[in-house]
Amino acid sequence: MITLFDVPSTFPGKAWSLNMWRIRFALNYKNLPYKTQWIEYPEIAPVLKSHNIGPTMYNNDGSPYYSFPAILDIDDKTGELRVAMAESYDIAKYLDEAYPDIPKLFPDDESQVQAVKEFCDGFIGIVRPPGLRLILCKGVLARLNPASQEHFSKARARNLYSFYQKHRLEDITLSPEEEAEEWKKIKGCFDALEERIKGMDDKGQWLLGDKITFADFVTGAFLLWVKITLGEDSERWEHITGWNDGRWIRFLDGLKEYTQRID
Repeated sequence: MITLFDVPSTFPGKAWSLNMWRIRFALNYKNLPYKTQWIEYPEIAPVLKSHNIGPTMYNNDGSPYYSFPAILDIDDKTGELRVAMAESYDIAKYLDEAYPDIPKLFPDDESQVQAVKEFCDGFIGIVRPPGLRLILCKGVLARLNPASQEHFSKARARNLYSFYQKHRLEDITLSPEEEAEEWKKIKGCFDALEERIKGMDDKGQWLLGDKITFADFVTGAFLLWVKITLGEDSERWEHITGWNDGRWIRFLDGLKEYTQRID
């Protein structure tokens, strides 16, 4: 059985992270049995090291950076470890290679596979205005368990330091006027995302038209993170559902069946 590592929260269902939802979408789409092992932020590096899963990148000072998503895949019959790995794109590719006879995450056509990879590689650059990260990360911080809050606050503030020059998320504040300006930029990132995915609208709402691929789970995981963090009944989420002619609520509705299973 596959084990998916995730960070718990007090949001309903515990799952909230856009990175882990990419793989949870993939597992649910392929209808693979799996379980979730909930790990607090300070334990991510020790847990991954214990399974010989290496860092996914290196910090500017050269130190290794360990992150989720990560999976273990253990053969139920033999108990043999098939794979222990991290990084969402690599995991998705593994799932198609290891379980090819069920719905695939990647198309057969190599040019389309390249289109999916380019979209995934460039996704964070599309939806990464610092104001969006700040607003959502502060929302997440309040819903993490105490064991993860200090780590998350310092780590995300470090990611945003060039913009806000603070060492903790709690110390970063926006005036109402500044927040209003940030939301204009956030709307711009959603517009840019629409431009990137609407080319096949005549065939369907997904990146490649009528066929779901891993690229659509990358987009869906981002949208779900925004929805969960802002709150489904919040005024801000209501505004977003009205942006781009309702594209984003339709997009999530199209993935709804793959959000039902958390563990």
